[in-house]
Amino acid sequence: MVDYTFYVDNYLGSAIPEKDFSGMVAQAQRYLNKWKRRYRVESSGPESESMALCAMAETLWSHRDNRLYSAKVGSITVRYDRYRESLAKELYDKAVVYLDIYRGCGNG
Repeated sequence: MVDYTFYVDNYLGSAIPEKDFSGMVAQAQRYLNKWKRRYRVESSGPESESMALCAMAETLWSHRDNRLYSAKVGSITVRYDRYRESLAKELYDKAVVYLDIYRGCGNG
């Protein structure tokens, strides 16, 4: 797993506080593991996976307060499924800067 020293010194990140970094990277790793099970994921360099995890962790950090997926007031319920879809797309977009992810026929 990527550590905070790598995040600061190699990725040059500063958005995520050290105390919260491991949790964000763990979430990012779960997304990447899912993609590895479903698709072909290749590193483009020796640190590319770590860089991708840092980028994804920053995205998750920026969305940390938007985790409400549904709300109900009286008889009205609102679902936020679109949010989850847009977050997954944003994480994917961050990952493919550093990784080659082949999702079926052709490229990416």
